Amino acid sequence: MPTLEDVARRAGVSTATVSKVLSNTPYFTPATREKVMQAVRELGYVPNLAARALAAGKTRIVAVVFPYVYDAIFTDPLIMLILQGIEAESTQHGYNLLLSTPRLSPHARDESYVQLIQSGYVDGIIAIDNHPSISAVEPAQKRGIPAVAIGYHPSQYYVRSADQSGGFQLMQHVLDLGHRRIGIISVPEEMHLSIHHRVIGLRKAAELSGLDFDAIPEMDGDFSTPSGAACAAQLLTDYPDLTALVCLNDRMALGAIQQAREMGRRVPHDLTVVGYDDIPSAAVFSPALTTIDQQAPELGRVAARMLFDVLAGNEPTPVEVPTHLVIRQSSAPRP
Repeated sequence: MPTLEDVARRAGVSTATVSKVLSNTPYFTPATREKVMQAVRELGYVPNLAARALAAGKTRIVAVVFPYVYDAIFTDPLIMLILQGIEAESTQHGYNLLLSTPRLSPHARDESYVQLIQSGYVDGIIAIDNHPSISAVEPAQKRGIPAVAIGYHPSQYYVRSADQSGGFQLMQHVLDLGHRRIGIISVPEEMHLSIHHRVIGLRKAAELSGLDFDAIPEMDGDFSTPSGAACAAQLLTDYPDLTALVCLNDRMALGAIQQAREMGRRVPHDLTVVGYDDIPSAAVFSPALTTIDQQAPELGRVAARMLFDVLAGNEPTPVEVPTHLVIRQSSAPRP
């Protein structure tokens, strides 16, 4: 295989020049860069990334941390949308991604994740950080590794979705349609910090309309479609006069619609069902789902941009990404 020295001889420059050009070091003329890159192409030279990282003190690898909470991470379309944004921004900056899915628990550390953080293998991390009992970014912070949290754990650098606003918009839409017999399908607030803030928004909208929020029937699922169906079955059995179901993610909302059909309830003619996240299937489901778009790809892009800003020696300010109500066919005025 061709070596760094072979490239230097072909280009007529020193090995130090070749190394610096390949590391995107500034202050070389376009002509010199082109000579080096032409030699690289002609010889088919592939840089030894490990050696370059050792010499430069940087790996150009970012760990993207998606903690395991309820179900397999990659069955969640929302995670894929966030990753899409992170990947697009990272590619523009010439960084590779390493995915980590630690099992976080307040009672035991995920040793593999701790080893990754301590290894010096990554230049920084971006982590979904909404597990109430333990933070995914804290080990990196203790190690001095630049870290950006997507979520609510205390962190110098973080990106958050406007969850309270999203919850308020969702409930207000249902109330504006005239619904007062409403059921809520959520997950346990103590298991996910973003859900806690969405519920605050729901409560505010309900109470401004004169509803006793604590009297609204609620069932907790686990974000999955089957859990949404199970919650809907229980709510519609126990409270047959419900005219609307407010679901705090789209997958549970889709499960609720399927269950309502099986129970002879037409959506939206007999029952309004709304979701949260605006995953791709929300727009193509029948009926198309009214939901909250939390701009998941933008969450990823902003988080990655913030991390690269930190790596460049800057101190970016936290960002809250706005949410938007998307009205489709699954919501209609009260029958």
